[in-house]
Amino acid sequence: MPGPAAALLSLALLPALACAGEACHRRDTERLEVLRGCTQTAPGALAPSAGARARLRLDENGLAALQACSQCYYVRRDGTHLPVITCDNGPDYFAQGVVRARVDGRIGYYDTRLQPAFAARFDGGFPFRNGSVEVCDGCREGAADAGGHTDIVGGTRLHIDRQGNALPDSP
Repeated sequence: MPGPAAALLSLALLPALACAGEACHRRDTERLEVLRGCTQTAPGALAPSAGARARLRLDENGLAALQACSQCYYVRRDGTHLPVITCDNGPDYFAQGVVRARVDGRIGYYDTRLQPAFAARFDGGFPFRNGSVEVCDGCREGAADAGGHTDIVGGTRLHIDRQGNALPDSP
């Protein structure tokens, strides 16, 4: 008979298991239509069939936005996909050619080919602006405001450039 630790582990896996097999929904239509032939196989992983990929409406960067369970993704025609941060009830926006994604609990920035601009290594970060971005370590999301937006609180903050290097004007 499994012990309490096994029972807790099973409870912790329930959200992930509930999303396995979840259909992909298109973010390029008004009603989040189901994209037939595409499912989320595990948290952060999609399985879009060749037929589903052929039906994607790609933007100027060759990307389509999808959602499965509560996770937003950018997907390329070849099936390459990236789970990104949710912003304004949809996938995070590309700012200066990069988008934020959480990888192994850390924030990283990815280009339109869905390749890392540099290693994911921060606890929080904002979109790039004017060639730099504020990131932090030891920070966390604060309470949501009336509009559902959260701020990043605590931790040590610094500004970095597009290569991930700390800038001299960092606090």
